Amino acid sequence: MKSTLRELKETQSVWDFIRILLVFAITGTTSSFFPKWIMPLLGMEKGVLYWITYILLITPIYFTLLLVVAFIFGKFTFFFEYEKKMLRWFAGSPSK
Repeated sequence: MKSTLRELKETQSVWDFIRILLVFAITGTTSSFFPKWIMPLLGMEKGVLYWITYILLITPIYFTLLLVVAFIFGKFTFFFEYEKKMLRWFAGSPSK
């Protein structure tokens, strides 16, 4: 977390920082809607299995949307590096 905040402080301008925040906001909001549309198609009702499936669906959707939205805002390189760090963390590997 500290390294991410340090990277944000090293952005080139206020506009870069705003674009990064916008990418996170748009991606988070958008990625939460996709599973809500997919779950009824799978015939899932609220319950433990529903939430496990929801989390398993939202994770790859979030990572994919993060890169798409970052590309649109011109911050693909920043978020590609960020995503590699997150995936290493999920895998339990030390970050570089």
